[in-house]
Amino acid sequence: MRSSLKLIALAAVLGLGAAAAPGALAVDKDQVIKDRQALMKQQGADMGSIKGYIDGKADLAKATAAASDLIETMKKLPDLFPEGTGGPNPENKFTTKAEIWTDWNGFLAARDTGAEKATALLAALKGGDMNAVTAAFGDMGKNGCGACHGKYREEIK
Repeated sequence: MRSSLKLIALAAVLGLGAAAAPGALAVDKDQVIKDRQALMKQQGADMGSIKGYIDGKADLAKATAAASDLIETMKKLPDLFPEGTGGPNPENKFTTKAEIWTDWNGFLAARDTGAEKATALLAALKGGDMNAVTAAFGDMGKNGCGACHGKYREEIK
């Protein structure tokens, strides 16, 4: 009995008790999904700003700020996918696939690839070569955003 109390006390000191407490780390699933969707829409708007620059409808400063924002928002993605928050987006067009959590390292690798593509896109914008910007934009769409969406997002039919 005495050794059990010592183990419980040690666990409390090490902070292990909080992890075992039911609901200690509970999240509001609906809010997480809304926050996740807001970030995705922000990333979409950033890509739109860059596309606007490529099409001659927006200025370089706006496109550069958008690429910088893409890099920053990529860092936030893992926090927006806590386990147990799968489900459809608010518009009920797409849903998360279970592979996000069953292949967490792959999900993180896809995010890292997206961040690398966003960094390359920012460098191309700063370099001023429109051909390089266009190529980096396409690479970001296909192998950054698109690769992750292709593997971890599913269209609801």
